[in-house]
Amino acid sequence: MLRIRTAALAGGVALSLMAGAAMAQDAVTLNVWSDTPRLTMFDLYDKTHDNVMLNVTTVAPADLIAKIQLALQAKSEIPDVIFMSDIGYTAQLSTRRSNYLLDLTDKVPQALQDEFYPNGNSPCHVNGKLLCMRNDLAHMIVWYDKPAMEALGKAVPTTWEEFQKLGEELAPQGLSLGTGVEAFPLYSMLVSDGCDMVMPVEGKEDTVKIDLTTDKCLKPARMVDAMLANGSLTKVGPFEPDFVALAKGGKIPLMIGPTWFGEYVIKPTYEWPAGKLAAALPLKWDDQSQPLTWSWGGGTYGAWKDTAHPAEAVDLVTWMSTDIANQTAAVTLPGHRPSAEAWGARLAADAYYADPNVFKVEADAAAFSHPGYVSLRFSVSDAIAKVVVQPLSSGGTVEGALPALQTELTNLAKLNGYQVE
Repeated sequence: MLRIRTAALAGGVALSLMAGAAMAQDAVTLNVWSDTPRLTMFDLYDKTHDNVMLNVTTVAPADLIAKIQLALQAKSEIPDVIFMSDIGYTAQLSTRRSNYLLDLTDKVPQALQDEFYPNGNSPCHVNGKLLCMRNDLAHMIVWYDKPAMEALGKAVPTTWEEFQKLGEELAPQGLSLGTGVEAFPLYSMLVSDGCDMVMPVEGKEDTVKIDLTTDKCLKPARMVDAMLANGSLTKVGPFEPDFVALAKGGKIPLMIGPTWFGEYVIKPTYEWPAGKLAAALPLKWDDQSQPLTWSWGGGTYGAWKDTAHPAEAVDLVTWMSTDIANQTAAVTLPGHRPSAEAWGARLAADAYYADPNVFKVEADAAAFSHPGYVSLRFSVSDAIAKVVVQPLSSGGTVEGALPALQTELTNLAKLNGYQVE
């Protein structure tokens, strides 16, 4: 029988998970830092592994880096395994100042690494080393109201050019196609044609390319500006009350959003009833052979490089990210393909969706995930929010903000130890 002990620890809540009489006498103890949604998954590991006892501390995602740095400095209460909700944490925890993460490159079998979706573990590769394992994917796809689109007599777009044209046609009716001012959706549109917005340079450690002057950057920027001007993209973010009111009122028949958006935003927040929501593949530009889709989120697991129990820590990291029975009950699309396929069977049987192929769309779209979605030691989306989004409220344009954004990103990259090409 599982016994749980709760206690205050490091500003969080610690759970000691022990399998009672079934626990082996020489069980290894692993200290784990987690967010709340992952607790049941760690609980399942504990119940199925008699040789390990988990001491789990819940840590607010925003506090993780600071708490790790403090623990490293104090050389005390350093966790053996952590869950990272932000892909940037991998790079931030593999610096000289915060050299925390264990190199998993030769510890996770290549065959198991190959079971992940294309570029699924890109955020875990830093300077050629595998430093974490991806929990879930969050690539951008098209979400739409199927009955509404049919009533409007409109086809779901497959290209950005069609997306812009659809917006032009629907805007006079008071309809829009999502937001143009939320940093991550804006980010995803700006890099959709291959814009070099802080992209890693292959074969060169800590080297990025930043060039926002090309047509691959200007073209999507001009599209967003045009759609903001005619109202086909809103000037409010997807979680703001005005946007929620539009979505609830049927004024947004189609939008671009991550794979988790349907289940965790459209369904509970926008309150779309059953039988409306469907999904389509990411959009591409006319001059592209296939889409190039950015992501918005996706957590990872990592281990401490100096853990006293590396074998057990690696086993926990790999189990959390690849165990099919565990991942089937996950809250978001697993990055591990076999787990995702089992997870998707539940989605396919969900009568909420207007189309049973939502999971198939999400899985097929993973093939188009942007290889540049990697871990960085600074936030590009924060820079976009500051330099691009804020001026939009006072008459600025996305295209007009690109030179300032290039300067901001270049300065941030150099400040954080990157070479810029």
